[in-house]
Amino acid sequence: MKLLDNFWLKAIALIMGFLVWFHVITEKTYNYELNMPVTEIALKDSLTLAKPPPDSLLVTVSANGKDLMRKKWRHRGLRINATQYPAGRYSMNLNATNTSLINPSGKISLDEVVLPTQVVLNIDPEAVVTLPVTSDIDAVADEGFAVSREITVLPAEVELVGPRSALSGYTTIFTEKKELISLRNSITLTLQLVTPSGYGYRVRPDSVTVSIEVVPVKTRVYNDLTVVVFNSPPNQVVTTEPSTVRVELTGPPQDIDLLNRNALTVSVDYRQVSPDGLAALKIDCPLDFKVKRSSVDSVLIIVRHDADSGN
Repeated sequence: MKLLDNFWLKAIALIMGFLVWFHVITEKTYNYELNMPVTEIALKDSLTLAKPPPDSLLVTVSANGKDLMRKKWRHRGLRINATQYPAGRYSMNLNATNTSLINPSGKISLDEVVLPTQVVLNIDPEAVVTLPVTSDIDAVADEGFAVSREITVLPAEVELVGPRSALSGYTTIFTEKKELISLRNSITLTLQLVTPSGYGYRVRPDSVTVSIEVVPVKTRVYNDLTVVVFNSPPNQVVTTEPSTVRVELTGPPQDIDLLNRNALTVSVDYRQVSPDGLAALKIDCPLDFKVKRSSVDSVLIIVRHDADSGN
């Protein structure tokens, strides 16, 4: 077939023609409309925004085809230059003079701000407050171990920098959320601090060191804990057999030695009584402790009317 004669020469010619065409169209300058994030507001030194700027602007840019296909310049966003304003509230008209691309690549330029063409800037003096750090950690020890109450954060206080009018609303700085399970040994880790949402906030330093002590649990026995019956019917006297139980509790040694028996509640729910008169035992204790075992798992519910008791 004549179509296949000199096939490779024809294929190479076709590819070269495509490359020439592609080069020509990508060297052409285009006007392109797109939404871009506002990533920087340039202000005078020691000033910041009390309220965040708009998230993005609809703008028109000029660039050749090759530069338009690049993505990085889009993510860098836009800079609004407001260095002419002191502290206060202003309505600022946006245009290509005071709004620009941040580090554009190639020959890309901003032609016009399409929407919005005006923004309200609430400019505030920058201030600093010192706040305590709160660790946002869920730490769970392995069987036979417990997380000590001693969780050390260093430094214990950090500086929050931001708009002066808003800083009074903050009382602590949290670490990033961290979940730790099956701990058998003490652990030290570095956690980033969570900067408050909004524009112009900084935390100094931006991370802290958190140390968590993990210790072998200690067992303590509580004898003769009274069983409480909840939701019993009126005009009836409800007791249990046995009326008291023995509970073995485990927890951090320094805490369990101080734990008062009044912090434990042993109870049954009358509404959950089985046909044979038994109710499952429920033992409530502070979160840092675990019930190892109890002398019984359920108790017999005994009901007497007031008349039976002589009332």
